[in-house]
Amino acid sequence: MRKLYLFMLTVSVLSGFVMTNLLYADQVIYVDIADFSPALSQFGVEVKGNTWKEVPQEGALGGTAFGAPGDNNHGSDGGEPYLVIKLPIPVKAGESTDDGMAWDAWARLYEPASLTSATAANSFFLRVSPDAKSWIPANRGDTSLRFNDPGATFPDSINDTDLLFTDVGDQLPWFWEKHSANGQSSIDPILAVGVNYIEVGIRESDPTDFPRIDVICLRNDGGQPSDTEAKQLLVSVEPQGKLASVWGKLKAQ
Repeated sequence: MRKLYLFMLTVSVLSGFVMTNLLYADQVIYVDIADFSPALSQFGVEVKGNTWKEVPQEGALGGTAFGAPGDNNHGSDGGEPYLVIKLPIPVKAGESTDDGMAWDAWARLYEPASLTSATAANSFFLRVSPDAKSWIPANRGDTSLRFNDPGATFPDSINDTDLLFTDVGDQLPWFWEKHSANGQSSIDPILAVGVNYIEVGIRESDPTDFPRIDVICLRNDGGQPSDTEAKQLLVSVEPQGKLASVWGKLKAQ
């Protein structure tokens, strides 16, 4: 009888351990910039000398990327124009910043200016919110959370730590960049349990060599993003209304 009790107790403890780990597992969320909310965003209109556009781009996961060609007056433009995107899946219980989890933001970027400069026309602002009203940082254009200077010209900027090659390799200036790369952000993204939004704002630009972005990865597992992982997780949370041709292309890849 005692052996049976010990066996049942062991099974109970192991079951509790498994359930706890399922409930409090690290979380990875990929965000397609194309899924921005038109009602909450400044898309296709000129704001302070820049205009968000979706452009065909070789190497983009879905065939297109987003950028805002313009005047590069980032010292006073304050993160406008901007795009607001609701995260495709909620942050699970136990996975929020308030639960002690540290979140990283990675951006998949195309930066033609990085071929000749480590500091020109390469940056985007980032903000986060649980309701698209209360934002962190509170002020648009705050530099405490952003994607900025890769530290060297491409491809020498790739350090395999917070700047990574994409599957395009060194043929085109695409790379994954972490928000804290080269000390460019002083805070990490702050995410709440449940619904969250991100805002991507223009910082630096250029009439032709403007930076472009197609995907953002938010994760609290301390891991690194990859094109393979992005394709898997973007497809798995396919939003309704997404053009079948785009997602068919991703699945084919």
